[in-house]
Amino acid sequence: MSIVKKIVVGYFFIIFIPVIVVGALFYNQIYGSLVSQFADNRQNILEQAYSNLKTDLARIESVYRILQYNAYVTDYLDGVFDSESESVYTHLRYIDPLFSQSMAINPEMKSMVIYKLKDQVLSIPERFVDRAALNPKVLSAVATLKPGKGKWIRLSEEGATPSYSYYQYLYNSRYTEKIGLLEIRVGDEMIRQFLKAAGVGEHWRALFFNPEGDRLPLEPVSADAVFESEDRMLAGLAADRTIESDFIYHRTIVNQMFLKELGVRVLIAGQVSDVFERSRNREIVLVAIIIALLVLLSVLYYSFASSIAKRILKLARHMRAVSDSNLKLVTNSQSDKDEIGFLTLSYNAMIQRLDELINHVHRAELRNKEIAYKVLQAQIKPHFLYNTLETIRMMAEANDDKEVADISYSFARLMRYSLSSQKDDTVLSAEIEMVAYYLNIHQARLGDRLEVEFDIRLDEESVPCPRFMLQPLVENCIVHGASTVLRPVRILLFAEETGDEFRIVLTDNGAGIAWDNLKDIRALLAFGSDAKGNLDDEGDSLGLYNVSERIKTFYGGTSRIELESEEGKGTTLTLYLSKGTVSLQ
Repeated sequence: MSIVKKIVVGYFFIIFIPVIVVGALFYNQIYGSLVSQFADNRQNILEQAYSNLKTDLARIESVYRILQYNAYVTDYLDGVFDSESESVYTHLRYIDPLFSQSMAINPEMKSMVIYKLKDQVLSIPERFVDRAALNPKVLSAVATLKPGKGKWIRLSEEGATPSYSYYQYLYNSRYTEKIGLLEIRVGDEMIRQFLKAAGVGEHWRALFFNPEGDRLPLEPVSADAVFESEDRMLAGLAADRTIESDFIYHRTIVNQMFLKELGVRVLIAGQVSDVFERSRNREIVLVAIIIALLVLLSVLYYSFASSIAKRILKLARHMRAVSDSNLKLVTNSQSDKDEIGFLTLSYNAMIQRLDELINHVHRAELRNKEIAYKVLQAQIKPHFLYNTLETIRMMAEANDDKEVADISYSFARLMRYSLSSQKDDTVLSAEIEMVAYYLNIHQARLGDRLEVEFDIRLDEESVPCPRFMLQPLVENCIVHGASTVLRPVRILLFAEETGDEFRIVLTDNGAGIAWDNLKDIRALLAFGSDAKGNLDDEGDSLGLYNVSERIKTFYGGTSRIELESEEGKGTTLTLYLSKGTVSLQ
């Protein structure tokens, strides 16, 4: 059976027929369960809306902790500030931003006022108000509040939109005395959002009751579907503490929830007829539309599935026929930009790649032979250079030209050290020997202007070190120390061994380093390339940084380079090399 037939048969036997049969058998039996399930779903929606409301209330209540634990606020309310100017400054500088930030973070808040309890505290409109301005009813309602506890109070008058205010006492820093009463007023929008999230709308009405079951006089949303007699019935049910969540009374679905923070019980009621009766009146038309739509969708589904199956079958047939001698591409329409088109393009790309690999393997072999030849040629070139330098040295000695012979010998040893394919590490004696050859060349060039001294007080044969650890440092002494001045320059290389480390000091009395550059180089050595400041990316300071990083990696521990210099007097580089992670020969 082809994939198209499988799709069609599967559609009829797995989806179409079971849906029609099960729908016909259970249509009349699920009405009651649907009503109950609908009520439960609306109860879940109400609980979710209440959870969101509690989150909003907790977020608003958290403003109290911001104020209570702010020393400026408690000191202000405690009357710590002696003068009005000091009080005004503290308010503008430290307290008013707290109020503004809290109002901005909580858009539900319409106002935030603190009623001060001490007469000597300076009053500030809309911020710190005298307690005489507080509603006596509110004052009596909050009189029994304990420390750390707040209370929401309904303040709206009859005929107005319901709104609430939050009250909580502020204490001094020792919690021994009340110093203020925080009042946060929120608008009706928070309650409206709660009711909207709870599903109150055209066919659903919200009623509010106090804990004793008395109906509050104002409901912000109403609907004609709930009659006054049912309101009285719902009021009696609200007073029944045995009913905790949703219930169905006659033809009315009722969901309820006690809003503990606000001290009210909310009932959301709607008629069952508003949910289901309207659909019954159009049942026949709806069934006909569903059948017609089902047939139309079946045809569209078959066309869509058939087009997909044909393309998959075409690709499968091509994949079965592919071989080394048959690497033709699959034809693909320009309009096929879906996943199957992408799969076909990827398959074609793979076929093309296979063809390239097969056709170019011989060329790859030739390139490998050419590379091997160039590697062999590269190995010959250094030996030719060594032999040429040795020939120059022998001719110089034959002509009794000792200086040319010495410089040729030094240069040959230096090149052999630099170009030989050795490991990345060596011993300190070889590194010092290489530096000596390097300095011999510059002594021949600079003559009496360069004086070199070595003072080695350790067994350099047993000290391992990375290759080219000292040469970049000595090169800096020549380039920046000796070559930039006309007077004689002395370079001293000193090495000694202490208890936990090796210390190598390289000193010159050349031109020195300017203070600004010295600071940048020290920062580079201490904090890495991110702190190079104005140093050039190609400068010698980065070479110094590279040496520093190499010795830190090689020796570990507290290994480092320290730099001292004074412009016009010279430079001293000190290498501290830890022994802890180095194995001695």
